[in-house]
Amino acid sequence: MSGLGKGRKYAWLPESNPSALSGDMAGLQRSDSGDKTPKARRKGRGRGKDSKAGAPDEQHLDGLGISTNDTSEAQITSVAAPVEANNASNASINADTTNASTSNTNDTSGTTRKRRSRKDSVDDLVRSRFININTQSEASPLLRTDHIPQASITRNVRDAITSERSAARTSRSNGEPHVRTERLGPMESMYSFPAFVPLSQRSVTSTMRRGDHGVGGPSGVFDTASGENVVVIHPGSRWLRIGRASEAVPREVPHVAARRLRVHVPRVSDEPTAPVGLKEPPVPPPHSATERTAMDVDNSDSDSDTEAFAYAGDSSVDSTLSMLRTALKQHQRHSKRKVPSNAYSQVISYNRNTRAESIHEHNDPYRVEWIDASEVEGDCVTGEAALRIADDGQFVSRWPIRNGCFNIEEYASIEDVLGDIESIWTQALDRELGIQRTHIAQLGVVLVIPDIFNRTEVEALACMLLQRMGFAHLLVQQSSALVTFGAGFSSACVVDVGAQKTSITCVEDGHCSPESRVTTMYGGDDITRFLYHLFVRSHFPYANARLSRSHDWMLLNDLRERFCTVNLSDVNIRLHSFFVRTPNANTLKYEFKAYDEPYQAPLCLFYPEIMDAYYEVPNYRESFVGHVTPTRFGILPTRAESAVEPAIVPQTDAIDVPADPPANTPHTFVPDPQAQLMRMPLDAAITHSIVHSGSIDRARKMYASIVIVGGGVAFIPGFDGLLSSRLLQIRPDYLPSVDRIDIVAPPRDLDPRVLAWKGGAVLSRLDTAREMWVSQKEWADFGSRMLRDRVLFQW
Repeated sequence: MSGLGKGRKYAWLPESNPSALSGDMAGLQRSDSGDKTPKARRKGRGRGKDSKAGAPDEQHLDGLGISTNDTSEAQITSVAAPVEANNASNASINADTTNASTSNTNDTSGTTRKRRSRKDSVDDLVRSRFININTQSEASPLLRTDHIPQASITRNVRDAITSERSAARTSRSNGEPHVRTERLGPMESMYSFPAFVPLSQRSVTSTMRRGDHGVGGPSGVFDTASGENVVVIHPGSRWLRIGRASEAVPREVPHVAARRLRVHVPRVSDEPTAPVGLKEPPVPPPHSATERTAMDVDNSDSDSDTEAFAYAGDSSVDSTLSMLRTALKQHQRHSKRKVPSNAYSQVISYNRNTRAESIHEHNDPYRVEWIDASEVEGDCVTGEAALRIADDGQFVSRWPIRNGCFNIEEYASIEDVLGDIESIWTQALDRELGIQRTHIAQLGVVLVIPDIFNRTEVEALACMLLQRMGFAHLLVQQSSALVTFGAGFSSACVVDVGAQKTSITCVEDGHCSPESRVTTMYGGDDITRFLYHLFVRSHFPYANARLSRSHDWMLLNDLRERFCTVNLSDVNIRLHSFFVRTPNANTLKYEFKAYDEPYQAPLCLFYPEIMDAYYEVPNYRESFVGHVTPTRFGILPTRAESAVEPAIVPQTDAIDVPADPPANTPHTFVPDPQAQLMRMPLDAAITHSIVHSGSIDRARKMYASIVIVGGGVAFIPGFDGLLSSRLLQIRPDYLPSVDRIDIVAPPRDLDPRVLAWKGGAVLSRLDTAREMWVSQKEWADFGSRMLRDRVLFQW
């Protein structure tokens, strides 16, 4: 054909030029003008004003033998000619095409030259192709008029050719010849469908409906941008922190439930029974013995003061306490501080002679509104109200979580524990947040779990939240990872010292290193027990105090938070006061003196044998919780046969490592399996976590970013400096470049007790967390398998 430019030899074919199948004549004219000079194109545009807009279309239809006044059915009938006229039609088409080409060639030299339309050749080719197809099929459904809507001829032809191409590609992909044997329906004749491309299954993994983000109702997306429809729950051994994600701080509720006894059993005495595992400190000696002890102390020097003060008790506690007091005097003398003479005798003499002052209720602005047992509605009281029941003989108070896991000492089954947890959480939502039970179905919940968790417990809590309480969506995340979200740190060694559990984990980019996780069963409650024991040794004036009573425990816990310190400048004889508020009695005010008791109490975290003397960890081996040890480690590497056999981590000695470890292998310390049967010292646990975090560079980074959270030691003055010095002392020998250890404070003066809850609120509002939500329907369909697929940690 004439007029084709270079590189456009097959531009008139539909496969090479899709615009040739379009009904827009202007697009074809633009493509035809590509082989003309700019001057010729300007002349052609100048003469176009004498012609009408519809002239090209009319000329095109006249070339096909179709009238513009005909309907679409008539046009299609004209194109789909009978099979018998195939040869005659082809001959006429070729003649017309030859004549048109000759006339257009001759007209190019004249001044009244008309532009040649290539549309004639394209439509002739299309019509001839359809006629050839018609010879192979008796009645092609693509040309039936009852299946094609009232539309233009060009669009219908284009759709038909597209369907033919799709069928050809499908047959070629299957290795079969392209033979049209089936009859297409109305939808297939009206629209064109692309061929299905089979996917490679080599890299296909199970995503468990991850494409729909796992959440949502009709819209498929759970909107958490505002945070109003998300509740963050951080359960603890003593406190429950709960609140909406849009709030700045959570509500703190005592995690306790009191249930009415069906049969009231009167008490034989006023002394309550101590819980299982709790050991009351020994009763102080009589006054005569105390007076003789104080007399002996007054006649002796200050160096023998400690030995004279000690009386019959636990030998391990006495020896450790004697060593600690001797070290305290050495530190005081080394820092050139004056050591008071006969300090312990002065404390004993004052406390023995002090008397309580009675204060009437109307003069006490902080009096407690006790609840009478007859005023309680229902059989279950939770939260702070459970601690203010006056006659606790008709109720039994239980804490469903102890030592970071389900309480096996006071509960017989998981269902019993979940019953109290559901009551506590449901009433906290109603009283603290104003969320009724009927509105829970519209909310999502973020559950904060420990770093080393029990799958049975997490699955039970998730099932309770989604099915029994009726939350719409659930998100589960580890506490240490949420601490970094709340504090805004990219990487840190998180030391979470709670009430009854301490966990250490190295976190980097929101991921908890499985090998660096360490959890041991001690916390702020052990400091409270040891502090009370030291007060009893110094003749504490409130002699009727019992740790098994709730109001006495709250009193001693308040003394720990107010007076405990590890600053040497605070070690002196100081006068303190406290108030005792009991049911059906006036408030009593006591004054007492203390010397080094508030200083020695926090040191029990570094000497677990002191804590073992006052609290025995329950045996979890044969319980419904599963096999749980006092100290639990994460995923430990396999011990090499050629490696030096390490021993149990001592209290203050350096960690044992191979003498000459290979340069290309990570330096790790694998504790003896017997170390899990005892509670690990805090400094040794932190060192173990950092050493197992990975490479030496990562360990150096973790030493420079240690974050202490939780209510156990976060508010003790000087504890950061004490911990840094002890960590530097037991630093491994293969980390000589670590010359300083930094303990980073939470930014923006955030409360370290709520950092994990704050991180849960931040995570729930991120767009990247949409794939972590598990809906109620998905849990009903797949169960706990959804947690394995949706969580960001190793399940």
